[in-house]
Amino acid sequence: MEAYALSRSLFNDLTRVMGPLLGIEIEKRRIEVDGDVVEGYLMTPCGAERHPLVIVTNGLEGTVQELAIPLLRYHDSGMAVFVMEMPGTYAYRKPMSPASEKIYHTVFDQLSRAPRIDAQRMGFLGVSFGAYWAARMAGSSKHLQCAVACGAPTHRTFQTTSTIGIPDIIVRALLNTTGANTLVGLGLKLKALSLRHFYQQIKIPLLVINGDRDTLVSTQDSIDLASGAPKAELKLYPNDDHCAMAHYAEWLDMSQAWMRTHLLHATSKQPQPSAVSDA
Repeated sequence: MEAYALSRSLFNDLTRVMGPLLGIEIEKRRIEVDGDVVEGYLMTPCGAERHPLVIVTNGLEGTVQELAIPLLRYHDSGMAVFVMEMPGTYAYRKPMSPASEKIYHTVFDQLSRAPRIDAQRMGFLGVSFGAYWAARMAGSSKHLQCAVACGAPTHRTFQTTSTIGIPDIIVRALLNTTGANTLVGLGLKLKALSLRHFYQQIKIPLLVINGDRDTLVSTQDSIDLASGAPKAELKLYPNDDHCAMAHYAEWLDMSQAWMRTHLLHATSKQPQPSAVSDA
């Protein structure tokens, strides 16, 4: 946690320099939800107009900083980005559970009211365990128009037999994130997260990405998710592992182009603010 705090401090300094250089505004946001706090960064193109928004969330061990820095290369995409960490990780006070869905709903609601965000054009990108929430929120949020799930555990990964061979550091991270005290307790908490009977509820466009040889979560979860969601597309990278990290730059470019197609070029029903201020 000391290393994490230092990393955040350095990133805060970096944003003050990089924002003006790239022509974007980088704003630190704190959103309180039932005694917990979401701390993230809203990165918005400069100007008075409203922009589509993509919310990006991490997995068990990724940080906001790790999410945000690669996304800076898309500073001229015309889309705003909000990066946040998954509930239960790092600075959160409460463990992750099915009730953590409320955290994302609150984040979506508050960001939809931001002055330069187009509430009619919002998308969600989740990586690793964050992709679980991308799939879940794609079927439960009224705000989202599309979502990308990269390396999502959804059902098979949560079964007891799937935990055999998982590295100890991942098991410990899962125990910490879910608040479980034993492996049996962890198994029960993970089974409660299953989306097996939820896929059909995902009515919006969904891009599912993974490597075809995922050694951390079941690749079959990605296949089942894409098969079950009515408007899903599947991209599996051959001979690649969890989240297709050997093709990271490639799938990140692809997901950005896919998001632009569904958000930037979509017709918004929300009126645009006047370029002349009331003052």
